[in-house]
Amino acid sequence: MTTFPPQKSTAHDRRRCYCLNPNCKQPENPGNAAICESCGSQLLLSDRYRAIKPIGQGGMGRTFLAVDISQPSEPRCVIKQFFPQQQGTNNRQKAAELFRQEATRLEVVGKHHQIPELLAYFEQDDHQYLVQQFIDGENLAQELTKKGPFKEVEIRQLLQSLLPVLQFVHSQQMIHRDIKPENIIRNRRDGKLVLVDFGAAKYATETMLGRTGTVIGSAAYTAPEQVKGKAIFASDVYSLGVTCIHLLTQIPPFDLSDTSEDTWVWRHFLKTPVSKQFGSILDKMLQTGTKRRYQSADEVLQDLNGRSLPTTKRNSKKKWLIAGAFLLFGYAGVRYLASPVVEMVTQQIEKQPSLTEGSLFAIVDGQQQVFPLKHTEVVAKVTGNVSRVEVTQTFENPFNNPLEAVYKFPLPDEAAVDDMEIKVGDRIIRGVIKKREEAKQIYEQAKQEGKTAALLDQERDNIFTQSLANIKPGEKIDVTIRYSESLKFEKGNYEFVFPMVVGPRYSSGNSTNNQGNTNLTDTSQINPPTLPAGSRSGQDIGVTVEIEAGVPVKEVRSPSHQIRTTQDGRIMRVELSKENAIPNKDLILRYQVSSAQTQSTVLSEADERGGHFATYLIPAVEYQSNEIVPKDVVFLMDTSGSQSGPPIEQSKELMRRFINGLNPGDTFNVVDFSDSATQLSPIPLPNTPQNREKALNYINRLDANGGTELFNGIQTVLNFPAAPEGRLRSIVLITDGLIDQDQQAIAEIKKRLKPGNRLYSFGVGSSVNRFLIDRLAEEGRGTSEVVPPRESAQKVVEKFSQQINNPVLTNIEVNWEGSGKAPQIYPTKPPDLFANQPLVLFGRKGDRAKGTLRITGIVAGGKRYEKKLPIEFDGGGNSAIAQLWGRARIKDLMNEIYAGENPNNVKAVTDTALAYRLLSQYTSFVAVTEEVRVDPKKTQQVQVPVETPEGMNAEATSRQNGNVPLLSQAPPPSKALVASKPTASKMPFSQPALVATKPVASKVPFSQPAPSAANSVPLSSPAQPSTQSSAPDPVPEPSQILGNILAVLMLGMYFAWKRLKGLKSTPPRN
Repeated sequence: MTTFPPQKSTAHDRRRCYCLNPNCKQPENPGNAAICESCGSQLLLSDRYRAIKPIGQGGMGRTFLAVDISQPSEPRCVIKQFFPQQQGTNNRQKAAELFRQEATRLEVVGKHHQIPELLAYFEQDDHQYLVQQFIDGENLAQELTKKGPFKEVEIRQLLQSLLPVLQFVHSQQMIHRDIKPENIIRNRRDGKLVLVDFGAAKYATETMLGRTGTVIGSAAYTAPEQVKGKAIFASDVYSLGVTCIHLLTQIPPFDLSDTSEDTWVWRHFLKTPVSKQFGSILDKMLQTGTKRRYQSADEVLQDLNGRSLPTTKRNSKKKWLIAGAFLLFGYAGVRYLASPVVEMVTQQIEKQPSLTEGSLFAIVDGQQQVFPLKHTEVVAKVTGNVSRVEVTQTFENPFNNPLEAVYKFPLPDEAAVDDMEIKVGDRIIRGVIKKREEAKQIYEQAKQEGKTAALLDQERDNIFTQSLANIKPGEKIDVTIRYSESLKFEKGNYEFVFPMVVGPRYSSGNSTNNQGNTNLTDTSQINPPTLPAGSRSGQDIGVTVEIEAGVPVKEVRSPSHQIRTTQDGRIMRVELSKENAIPNKDLILRYQVSSAQTQSTVLSEADERGGHFATYLIPAVEYQSNEIVPKDVVFLMDTSGSQSGPPIEQSKELMRRFINGLNPGDTFNVVDFSDSATQLSPIPLPNTPQNREKALNYINRLDANGGTELFNGIQTVLNFPAAPEGRLRSIVLITDGLIDQDQQAIAEIKKRLKPGNRLYSFGVGSSVNRFLIDRLAEEGRGTSEVVPPRESAQKVVEKFSQQINNPVLTNIEVNWEGSGKAPQIYPTKPPDLFANQPLVLFGRKGDRAKGTLRITGIVAGGKRYEKKLPIEFDGGGNSAIAQLWGRARIKDLMNEIYAGENPNNVKAVTDTALAYRLLSQYTSFVAVTEEVRVDPKKTQQVQVPVETPEGMNAEATSRQNGNVPLLSQAPPPSKALVASKPTASKMPFSQPALVATKPVASKVPFSQPAPSAANSVPLSSPAQPSTQSSAPDPVPEPSQILGNILAVLMLGMYFAWKRLKGLKSTPPRN
């Protein structure tokens, strides 16, 4: 919760009384008043507690300094009023339960003299209240600001004082979960430290909150397992350790950790070094792995109070172990080098079995290949309007040589990707965000050194590349990616989407970057290799979505997949019916909430970067149908080869219903495009029965073939003049959007769409380019809709007719009323709103000063609309709000960059992405192991192919789509490569992806066959039936075998003797 500096209660304060009615306009009253002079509310709580003034406000309530007039001395106390910041939201019931739980916890732990005592808990005037003991003093964050860094002796005293408090809390089976300097107050009366704010605490046996998707605690001080919803007693120890090093250094905790090495570097910032013994204690408190960390406060106290840390003896034994290991490996290395080299002769089997859908391998140029991506597991936790998603990709090396895997995959185009980590064995290495070129250089250098490294790049807003270098033979590595996203919703209808496959993109053959946009990714980087129809790459996917809406969820359905649902308390859990599904179509999950009355929601949070907020507003306006402006409708229909089969039939059905649903005063025309564009008529046609029949006959004759030359269709409609006075021109685009020049198309609409013209886009197919579909509609001031296979065309058209006929709010402006500088709000130009659509805004205010957003606009018919939303910042809140603001800012800037790259905009995107730890086209995540794990000379590279999207006729798609790659052998380590600045390769993915010192652009089009096996290295897989025959292995001589056995036995006896001797000389632990 937000806390304010302590203020002394003066005589003037005691002569005042504060009204607790949240809607009171003038809450201050004379001290002897019983009834509020402004609103008439009762001023005394429970006939004894009188509020003096507000001292804080958080996500669940307001806090007031008060006095207890039932006692002669009128002692001060603190009143906390349940008043959730998100007024009228679906989470109110959950928040009320959390407030009651806080009162229960305080009643238990408040008996400790270093925890505020609960004096009362009651309800009055439909509000919950709890009354606590008032702690008069400063918190440690304020002390740090005034006095500077703490000394070692002061931190020792802090631990001696607080660890017994933690012992008591944990003995009650309770975990605090929010230990930080702001929540530790030094009592002025006796100087003792008091632990406050148990609003985030939970019992160790509770599990519900861990599955809601809400991260409890302050991010900088939160233990890794707590971030994942698995807080344990040791989590509080970790948070206390972070608090200590922050107080010692006065440096923000995030800056005290080197994420590239997954180590703490707090000692670098010390003005005065701490003792070795005390530093070891802090290091153990800060261990990210729970097994290596202190398990309890008692363990820390024992070491702090003089239990000797086993350093010298263990270090001595460790030295002997290391020396012995070097000796053993050195001996084995000599034996290996001295052994004879036997040449292996291989012969490829000519005939291979055909592939089926269940195959775990693919046939490429007659070779059986096993691909390294085995499984993707998706876990999404939806709370209200925000989802937190964790995607874990499991790679396994099925070959006998080290492997580099390259995999292109989709994520939602609005996703704020803010975390990546790899798990190698039992060790987790968290990725660090870097500028794209810098991350690439770190990755390449690590790869050449034989270290395992991961690189995550963003090619488009919805296309990403995961590179994983130096996977050992037979080894399994998990790559986990996390992101937050704001769900799309209309009234009480919510939609969660997880894309599963990157559809093959059409290239016209002259793909280039936007004008001057040298840093945007090459269009060849977005086409992954695609397997032939009917074949499998061996990968599958599992998805679990947990929905915590705060109110009952109903009508959970998926138009794309078969699902099963289970209710677990407040959580609705949704899973794919087929646990290991084939990732060849996007998952679409839709549901409704029981209460759809909410018109506005405000979410906020605050951290060291400022205050952030998100607003969701559905305007409540009324208008008459005769106020609707007549339209000239132009239907722009994709008839390219990628639409062949079910998509083109679905598009035709949509067109038929669109035509029959036009208003009497509308005109229309039809433009279809593939290699070229044709029109139904050179002029708009009035909406008459004869013209509708003419249009329907034209639509029925259309067929799907040729390339997706979207620009042919777009250029046609962009050449139309501005809409006539008093009319609107509506362009309705129907396509899958699978082109490589999507950014250029967005730029064209942004620059050239004339006044009075609106563009509405519909994505048809199982895996459409949602990035293009959505962004064209946004820049075209219209709406977008994705129509999955088997979706009812009638419902889609009915919804669209309601929207296109009801542009309910236009000319929207957002202004700030309040102190300080106005917040940065995105999008900078709010879109027009149609029926049932929400206005979604993300804002940041550096000074965190509260205020009011004033939103104005023009309702259909010319009426003026105005709505005011109060904005207040919570010290905690949902940390995803800050990330979503950063993502919204990047999106706004990138729209400008698509139209023409500007150095200032590029710098703004890069700086925002680095500050908010966000993936972008200018920043990447990179993670590297410390140790050298493989011989880089033997590393092979393979690009993981993707499935053909369901329903797509692969043979009818564009002539420029990717093909299946071959394995390639990496070159020897190159000093030039490590030292030089890496550049993006323009090599098509149909060829072997050779790792070259200086990549050059290839002029071989995608339609050409992949290079022959001369460039490939056939590899056998230990996990699959061998496709090669070979000569038998050489048999070692008996003398060699005997020598090896004797050496191992001698070393084993030696180490056993040293261990026995070390154990005998080690003193017993107290």
